[in-house]
Amino acid sequence: MKTPARRLRLERLKDKLAGQLPPPQDILRASVFTRRRRCGGAGCRCAKGEGHATTYLAVSFPGGTTEQISLPANLVPEARRRAAVYRRWWRIIDRISAINRELFRKRWIGTGLPQ
Repeated sequence: MKTPARRLRLERLKDKLAGQLPPPQDILRASVFTRRRRCGGAGCRCAKGEGHATTYLAVSFPGGTTEQISLPANLVPEARRRAAVYRRWWRIIDRISAINRELFRKRWIGTGLPQ
């Protein structure tokens, strides 16, 4: 493929990817997970079974601290959806970054085509 055509294809792909970015208002940098725990009550069904299921939202902060929030069942789907938006956002951003690296590598940044 000729160089100008490749550059134009990369620029168009970058624009297409940028258009696929989810709304930033929906981003939640977190993990959602479920733990099963035993309460310790001798007569409780959890003593012999799998335990009580509790779903948590875990958020890691710079410096290594983590916050865990116990979620009621009605908030679990929304928490999972928003955490998935965060992961999708970064997959797209990584692809755009790779295109920009290629454009810099070829010295095609800032040389005439709209950015």
